Amino acid sequence: MFSKLKKHALLICIFMLCFFIWQTFSANSRLQDYKNQVIKLKDGEQLFIEKLNEKGEKIAEQDQIILTQKDAIAHNLLEISNLKKIKSQVKIQTITKIDSVYIPVIDTVDRIVYDTTGLALLKLPTKFGLESEWYSIFSTINKNGMLLDSLSLYNRQIITIGMKSNGIFKSPTPSVVVKNENPYVNINSMNNVVIKNDTRFYDKKGFWFGVGVGTGVLIPILIK
Repeated sequence: MFSKLKKHALLICIFMLCFFIWQTFSANSRLQDYKNQVIKLKDGEQLFIEKLNEKGEKIAEQDQIILTQKDAIAHNLLEISNLKKIKSQVKIQTITKIDSVYIPVIDTVDRIVYDTTGLALLKLPTKFGLESEWYSIFSTINKNGMLLDSLSLYNRQIITIGMKSNGIFKSPTPSVVVKNENPYVNINSMNNVVIKNDTRFYDKKGFWFGVGVGTGVLIPILIK
């Protein structure tokens, strides 16, 4: 009887030892994964690549940063809103720059007059305006300066979060792709974070696989 108890105790100790070894490897794996994600950050910013597609649309591409919510907040990558279970967040800073645009007079009457010397003069106030596919601007010039009546910028932005294919023999890369259809829109900075919830050890598939294997080994020994 005593021998059986010793055998059972030894088997339990072996099982516990295997469990703690598994926990250690799991913790080391999580630490290495964390380091791999943080190394993508440079001075708190994430690098991205911007290019033009065949339609002239600007495409910005960036590797995903996959962290727990706690780590994402610690690195200032996540802004907490009224949402409770945040899955991912993308922050983009853009600038729209339009160079050398001729804006015509749009008054219904001719605002140009000539003095006695033939010099052309512009009557004030005078309205100017231009509307295109990507922007519109309307203004009025008077003796005090120019009044900007309205300025509108048009853009359609598409954010896609998924896996980027790297070829047949390479693992896909978790990526964020941002497309701006307005060719005047440039991305100054771009940050993203995908929240990975910590899974408790008994919810992991590896734990139950180990339990199944251990049980399959221990039960026949205990029966004997």
